[in-house]
Amino acid sequence: MLTKINLTEIKKLDNSKLRMKVFNHWDLEKIKVNDISISNYIYFNKEYGELVPHTSGNYDKKPFKKTYCPILERLVCSMMLKSRNSGKKIKTIAIVKHAFYLLHKTTGKNPVQLLVDAITNCAPHEDSLMISSSGQKKREAVDVSPYRKISQAIYFIAVGTKKAAFKNPKSISIALHDEILNAARNSNTSYAIKKKLDLEKNASLFR
Repeated sequence: MLTKINLTEIKKLDNSKLRMKVFNHWDLEKIKVNDISISNYIYFNKEYGELVPHTSGNYDKKPFKKTYCPILERLVCSMMLKSRNSGKKIKTIAIVKHAFYLLHKTTGKNPVQLLVDAITNCAPHEDSLMISSSGQKKREAVDVSPYRKISQAIYFIAVGTKKAAFKNPKSISIALHDEILNAARNSNTSYAIKKKLDLEKNASLFR
């Protein structure tokens, strides 16, 4: 028989038990972004949470609408670009989920926080740009916008993961775990950190 639901009993429940978590395991409430410049561009749906990073949203129809795409889904979509997993979103979500469980097992921390720290450390602050005026071309150093910082950081993490796993007995989940962990620790063994330093070094030559 169906029992009647008492609304007063539901209100007495702890809000943490009703809150949706990433992969039904990690909470988004205590996630902090240390870099103020990109804090408004790293999006989390903290009110409703995200059980799986698959919102089926059209984020390319309007300029800068990608800022409202959850940061985990942006990582998943970047992992699908130009590789064997192209278009295989469910498979890529499984890869990210396995990598997150490995991060939690090795560090004991929230893997979403480690991902945010990795993106913060990999975001380039300066880049070079080719400018042409009166028929002459010259390269100048420019500041990177917060929108592009996050896009570049996620792209570097995804490319470094694919290169580490290609023709290697190490699985792509372990490669993603190593890349995020090294980037979160700001280690030079990370591919994304190396690319960031190379961009900033080249930009410093054209100041």
